[in-house]
Amino acid sequence: MSGAGEAGVRTVVWFRRDLRVEDNPALAAAARAAGEVVPAYVWAPEEDGPYFPGRVSRWWLSQSLKHLDASLRRLGATCLVTRRSADAVVALLDIVRSTGATHLFFNHLYGSIPLTLDVVATFCYMLLLFLQRTNIQSSTRVRVKIALLCFP
Repeated sequence: MSGAGEAGVRTVVWFRRDLRVEDNPALAAAARAAGEVVPAYVWAPEEDGPYFPGRVSRWWLSQSLKHLDASLRRLGATCLVTRRSADAVVALLDIVRSTGATHLFFNHLYGSIPLTLDVVATFCYMLLLFLQRTNIQSSTRVRVKIALLCFP
């Protein structure tokens, strides 16, 4: 799946509870704005606190991810990158780093835990890009302006 944007640009689209290609603002924006789109899903059930998914929920998730992967492939995207992690943000940044992506898109989730993850993921991603582009040592004092780019 290649967007209409600059050649050589790679974008990660972080799928969370929005495991669909239809009516997906983050996927649509990534397709418009960037070259190659890398779809990613991070399963971090520990982040949901006491609401660890049961057997039926895990089966549903597995089937939904298979369907999403097939839908993305029909659109020309690469294989859905999946990770299992206790920390979704760390795993997501690892995916961004390992794919060489320069853009990250995701849809906003509602609730206190997902909202916190939105802010933390955006901050960490922006800081990672800033440090990569400026090659600044971690001991240097810097001011970072962060734009929260998520879709309602």
